[in-house]
Amino acid sequence: MKRIANLAKRAAGFVLCAAAAIALPAQTFFSFDGTDGAYPLAAFVQATNRYLYGTTEAGGTSDLGTVFRITPGGKLTTLHSFSGADGEYPYANRLIQASNGDSYGTTFSGGANGNGTVFKMTPSGKLNDAA
Repeated sequence: MKRIANLAKRAAGFVLCAAAAIALPAQTFFSFDGTDGAYPLAAFVQATNRYLYGTTEAGGTSDLGTVFRITPGGKLTTLHSFSGADGEYPYANRLIQASNGDSYGTTFSGGANGNGTVFKMTPSGKLNDAA
């Protein structure tokens, strides 16, 4: 019985914490318009230069996804729009930053065989096949 009471107390604390979190006001940091990307499903990675980097599943020049950089102040720069030959749909892909500053990611499809790519992005925004 004591165990059930402890679980109930923990659950009540969780509900209070959740209610407090919900009550916090949300602020839109950036809103994609499709040309700069669409459906940013993956989490950001904060690089050593303090910028936030991410991918969008779609949008960009060919509507096949993008890699973007956003400043802490909310200014977004589209670094790359996928074209198909270099990959398509970096679906829910969180970028990984290497110690030299290059970032690596994957795409769901596209590339030479149509089955996706592994790509490398330099800190300046140049995309190269990692192969």
